[in-house]
Amino acid sequence: MVKVAGIDNSLRKLKSLVTRAFIIGLVIFVGIVLLYTACTARVLPNQFGVQQRKFGARTGIVNATYGPGLYFVGPGTTMYTFPREIHVLEASYDRQDAMSRATGSEGTRKVDQYFDRRDEILGNTTHRTIEALNIQTSDGYAVTADVTLLYSITDPVLVAKDFGWGTLYVDGFAISTFRNGILLTLGKMNAESFFNGAVHIKAIEEAERFLSQRFAERGFRVERLLLRNFRYADNYEKSLRDKKVAVQLAEKNRKESLVNEEKAKLKQIESKGNAAITIAESEVNTQIAKIRAEAELYSSQVRAKADKEVNVTTAEAKRLKADALTQPGGRYVVALETAKMFDNIEGAVMTPEQYISFVRNAWLLIGVNPGGARSTDLAQTGGKKK
Repeated sequence: MVKVAGIDNSLRKLKSLVTRAFIIGLVIFVGIVLLYTACTARVLPNQFGVQQRKFGARTGIVNATYGPGLYFVGPGTTMYTFPREIHVLEASYDRQDAMSRATGSEGTRKVDQYFDRRDEILGNTTHRTIEALNIQTSDGYAVTADVTLLYSITDPVLVAKDFGWGTLYVDGFAISTFRNGILLTLGKMNAESFFNGAVHIKAIEEAERFLSQRFAERGFRVERLLLRNFRYADNYEKSLRDKKVAVQLAEKNRKESLVNEEKAKLKQIESKGNAAITIAESEVNTQIAKIRAEAELYSSQVRAKADKEVNVTTAEAKRLKADALTQPGGRYVVALETAKMFDNIEGAVMTPEQYISFVRNAWLLIGVNPGGARSTDLAQTGGKKK
């Protein structure tokens, strides 16, 4: 086998060059990584950034708030972050209520598991749950209140200077101020006022103003204060329930009496209306009867006057007829009429009835009333036709 002189030396040199280049590259990469991790800081979109300098002319917390982004920080400078989200501080007795309703050790275990999992998901940074607040009211009773405070950070630099880093501000300020503010303001009410919506809403608004002032002084802003629920001690709740029932019963009786009074007034009005209707109907009937009587009187007067005028006219006609028959020409009329009468008589001798009819017609012809003659007398004086 033929060997080229110096090839081994060349390979050793090449290998050493590659090894050196790899080592240099690795050192440069590690240096860049160390430089990146040591001299850069990232602030997430849901965070505030605050710098702290440990070396240099100006040490301490920098009076500047950094928004989301990637920042270069020098040696001895650290970027700390605070959450932008709304913080939830709950004073709740949900866990205790769930425990009281759980049956057996398995139920208790599931309740603990649920609330532990809930706290794990929500996190301790922006969500904290404490025990419900035991409020001592002005009349000496205890009310357990389920209250929730929503707040956020407005000045992270001030928060960092006062409370440091992490969530120390929650334990060192938020919880104690929240508890004291609620006990101070809601404690002014008496126990029964919690049932009065207008009163306890006004007290919550007062507590919210108080907490807003205190939190604003320390770099926070109160978003909302919520009274979610409340409960009394069992003995007081029973006495209060009995009192409320008695008050409601008295109110019910009062309203029923008012209803009865209104019904009595309505019946009185109806009776007055019926009486007025009866009086009006009687007055109308009286007027109708009066009008009818006046109409009948007028009708009778008109009839009497008409009958009188008819009788007078008839008598005048008879008189004129009698006067006409007494005149010379009237005698010829009487004779002609008398002759006509004889034409109606059949036979030579008149019967009594024919004679009576003849005499009556004659009297009528000359205008004499035949009512005074007796038909029997006339029948006895019968005559013959010659």
